[in-house]
Amino acid sequence: MATKYDDIIKLRGGKASYNIENEKEGEWVSFIPNEQFNNVLRTVLKSVRGNDIDNHKSFWINGTYGTGKSHAVAVISHLLGDDVSAIKEWVDYEYGDTRFEQLREGIYSLREKMRLLTVKVYGLNAMTHAGDLALVLQKAVTNALRKAGLGELCVPTDFETYIDQIQKNPEIWDHLIENHVQLSSIVANREQLIANLEDNDLGTYHRVNETLRATGFDVRLDNQKVGQWFIEVQNKLREKGKYNGLLIVWDEFTDVMTDAIGLPVLKELQELAEIFMNEENSSFLFLISHPSAFDKLGSEQMKQTDGRYHRMKYNMESVSAFKIMSRKFEVIDKELHSLMRRQFYQEHRDLLDIFTKNSNDPQSTVEDLFNLYPLHPGTANLATHYATVVGSSSRSVFEFLGQNDAIRDFLDSEDCFLNRYTITADYLWDYVLKVFQDDVTNYGAVTERYNSYVKQVSSKGEAYFAIFKGILLLNAFNNVSGENNQGLVTPSEENIHYLFEGTQYDDDVDMVLQWFSNEGVIQRAPGGLYSVQFSALPSGEIEEKKTEMRQVQFRYTHQILNFSDVAKTQFEKKYMQKVIRPYSFKFYSDVDNDSSLRSQIKNGKKEAKGSYLFFALLMAKDNDELSRLRTFAEKCSTDEDDKDLENIVFIVFDEVFGQNKYEQFIEYQANYACASSHGFVDQTKVHRDHAVSMVKEWMEATQRNNATVYINTGKDSFQQPISVKHLSSIVNSVISPTIYPYAPDSCEILRQKAPSTFWKPQNSKEIVRTFLFATTKEEISQVVAQMRPIQYLIQDCLDDSLRWKENVSAEHPFKKVFDTVNSIIKHANKSLPFNFDEKFSILTKPPYGFYGCYATMGMMAFALKPWVNKIFDPQGKPRDANALIDDIVLLFKVWDDNKSNSKLNFKFQTPEEGKLCKELISLFKLNGADSTYKDVTSLKDARYAITADFLAKRNAPLWAIKYAPESAFASLPIVVNITDKIKQLTDNIVKICMERELRNPALVNETLSLIEEQRFEMKNILNVEAAFSEGLKNYLMQLSYVSVKEDEVEPLRKYIEQNLESTVGYWTEEEVEKKALQWRSVQQTVQIQHIPSTVHEPAPTTSTGWGSSSSVPSYQVDLTEKRNKAKERIASITDIHVAQALLTKICEKGDEWLLDMINS
Repeated sequence: MATKYDDIIKLRGGKASYNIENEKEGEWVSFIPNEQFNNVLRTVLKSVRGNDIDNHKSFWINGTYGTGKSHAVAVISHLLGDDVSAIKEWVDYEYGDTRFEQLREGIYSLREKMRLLTVKVYGLNAMTHAGDLALVLQKAVTNALRKAGLGELCVPTDFETYIDQIQKNPEIWDHLIENHVQLSSIVANREQLIANLEDNDLGTYHRVNETLRATGFDVRLDNQKVGQWFIEVQNKLREKGKYNGLLIVWDEFTDVMTDAIGLPVLKELQELAEIFMNEENSSFLFLISHPSAFDKLGSEQMKQTDGRYHRMKYNMESVSAFKIMSRKFEVIDKELHSLMRRQFYQEHRDLLDIFTKNSNDPQSTVEDLFNLYPLHPGTANLATHYATVVGSSSRSVFEFLGQNDAIRDFLDSEDCFLNRYTITADYLWDYVLKVFQDDVTNYGAVTERYNSYVKQVSSKGEAYFAIFKGILLLNAFNNVSGENNQGLVTPSEENIHYLFEGTQYDDDVDMVLQWFSNEGVIQRAPGGLYSVQFSALPSGEIEEKKTEMRQVQFRYTHQILNFSDVAKTQFEKKYMQKVIRPYSFKFYSDVDNDSSLRSQIKNGKKEAKGSYLFFALLMAKDNDELSRLRTFAEKCSTDEDDKDLENIVFIVFDEVFGQNKYEQFIEYQANYACASSHGFVDQTKVHRDHAVSMVKEWMEATQRNNATVYINTGKDSFQQPISVKHLSSIVNSVISPTIYPYAPDSCEILRQKAPSTFWKPQNSKEIVRTFLFATTKEEISQVVAQMRPIQYLIQDCLDDSLRWKENVSAEHPFKKVFDTVNSIIKHANKSLPFNFDEKFSILTKPPYGFYGCYATMGMMAFALKPWVNKIFDPQGKPRDANALIDDIVLLFKVWDDNKSNSKLNFKFQTPEEGKLCKELISLFKLNGADSTYKDVTSLKDARYAITADFLAKRNAPLWAIKYAPESAFASLPIVVNITDKIKQLTDNIVKICMERELRNPALVNETLSLIEEQRFEMKNILNVEAAFSEGLKNYLMQLSYVSVKEDEVEPLRKYIEQNLESTVGYWTEEEVEKKALQWRSVQQTVQIQHIPSTVHEPAPTTSTGWGSSSSVPSYQVDLTEKRNKAKERIASITDIHVAQALLTKICEKGDEWLLDMINS
């Protein structure tokens, strides 16, 4: 008769971890498959079978440490590579059930025609660069072939190629070893070098490579492409008849991917995997890694990887851990064990529901939990979390059960058996405590709490101590378990009860928890959590912090809401998740006075975009503050004098924080600050998280309550009580249309029909293009699906030909915006340039509220449609429809970015300028067959075409025709005279062409009148090329100070061309005259240099002819006067410095005839 658990249960032995590289014979069969493994196996079988080319690719399995992925892949390698007789027992046992019949038969069916030789690679394998990959793989394949007794199939490797070269050329290699330190530092002679290469030593291989590069020797390797080498090996295997291909299992591939060579190695493997994908091949890669191996991969690299591998995630499942632990128990007395476990779970059926709810196979998990009795299911659950977050799955749970003296003592205890005790969580705490104490970073908070209260709690009795340890375990795993949590290790009252349900401590849980909270051992936090909240911080310091925070950091309610992002996030994600218009908001509360609060809110509004709804969210700590906020908001909504308050949405929420919760919040914040100042990182986080949770709970409660909305529209006051849970729909249907009645979202039918994605802020060229080019409503309805709701905006406004319907309301948003835009343009000063942003910025503010979206961009495009080719860029080019598309898109970008852009600078062309443009085109034949610039569409175009093309071809400025002689027109059948009006018209056209910015309406009108009068004569003159050449010649010859002779005209013209920077069309009369004077001065200087210096020397003075030697002859006096007069004349030329200097020099050194010429 059994008197203890040890009489009915024994503990089996077992290995702690699995190592593919060094696995022992038959070790793989200890694997316990679960549904996750079965799915991986199905994927592998389907791929290896090869009858589906899309699935015929390699494998990459990833999972966190301890998930059992390595053991799983080892099992697959044996299933694919061992003799069928060696796998049959395991397959029939694990998959003997009828529900696994298809999987079992799939294994056997595949093995009838397919067998793969397993090649094992582990970790980084001493690789230092991607070029080592081929060597590592060759070495692994060679070892696998030899181990399988197939050494004769080995294809020569790069190592063997070098060995062959050394053996064929011994003298060369002796010389290299003797004279090159790269080799002599690692080997003494040729034989040792060969021995190292035979051992596949990578370091030696690199030294050989370095030596060859340094000496310039070239040894051709046979296997530069590793893929070709593998296919050759595969084909030899097939010829042998035993294997069909290779299964290259690379464990710990994470080490490769996290190394600097990771991506280059992966790129090489991608090429190999791609070769293996070919239908005729039956070899595969099987990479095993941690999820972090993918961290360095970009989206394109990930896409390539998914195309070449079945990428499979392998998670740690509690059910698999349950099964592992259940296999640890060997039941001796099955009948008694079954009776005891059935009795336990019949009384506590809910425990099975709780701990199997996340299982893919609940029935199997129930059986595992049955087999684990007397291990409590709550303890088993915590053991799986320990396995996940601390060590490998097998090692952790096996060691807890198999290498734990406390468990053996329990099983050997008659008292435990008699009272039907179970193995509770405190046993696990005792087992892991040393591990926790060694890991201060992750578990310092719980171990510090344990050390602080171990004596106080243990003195209260067993129940207190066991429950204390259990709560600490929940806290420990909750803090570090991450995605593996599934809610079962949260330190909540519910989970604590589950942890001890059916145990000797079950009835004591509530009493113990109350004592913990009252005594401050582990206080109850918001949500019924018993979190480890703080270290033993100085109480005096905490009290000082609490006082400071009441007076400073959290004096006002809005400071509570703003200390973290939780309130902001709750408002955005929960309150406003369906609001279609962009918005901004800030939290406010009662401050020192209404004036300060007003100022804060108005400043917040100024920071928001005009197209954004701005919400002033007013929340109170208590009912007194709530009353003050309601009065404040009502005053603001009715204040007609303060325009800055207009269109602000005030929302006063009814749910107050409460004084008690405020004090609890201050408590958390004070402990948070103190823990932070003392460097208690974990405690700091916990206290902050609790404070955040309080704010979140307040926001959640607020959403379940009511509020009042106040708006000052500028015309009247809006006030409406609301249910906060309906805030999104109220904003869309009431608040937004109240502030932006002419925005597209105020159109009810569009708002109802369009999905939220339609209103998403975005710039769309396509919608702008559609509205600018469309001629029918049908064309607009053909836009892509996401834009198609736009048809509801225009259905009541436009007919099928996109003309306004007779009964369209002037207040309809589409019509109102059209009228506003066209009114702005029509009443603009057409003579001044303008910027789109400045001109139309009114549309971004109430009552329009434009921001970049399909609807507003379509409205703007249609409004500007009448102005296609009527708006001009600063260069005078009209903006056609295509150009206007870019302009409108840029306009919305400028609005959205709030940054001006000079690309939106435009101008209008007046009717007179347009007419003048056409007249000039006609006069000068600018669109003629021989015209270079045929696309003349603006006055600026015409000006440029005249100066840069027309006049360039005539090689003379336009004003030259004023000086044309009658003889120039001899070819014409009529007499042409250059009248004063012709001269005036010519001067006007020259001015128009020369002005940088034409802003002279009077000049334009006068020119049009002159063209009207002189059109016939002017056309005749412009048609005669001689009028230009002869006119310029006449002008040059009539310059009185230059005295140009006919044979000097051509040299002078060349001088002008060489010394004027501008082209001939831009020459002015003044510039030409000045250059002519310069030319003459240069000519005279040249003449002086060729005149003998004695030509005009006066005769020697004699006493008989001129009196005494001091007498001054009269001609010398005259010469002095002439020289002085010449200097004065030169000084009057103020803008030709070179001429001044030259003429001054001539005056100083020249003779009388030159001075006469200057003074003439």
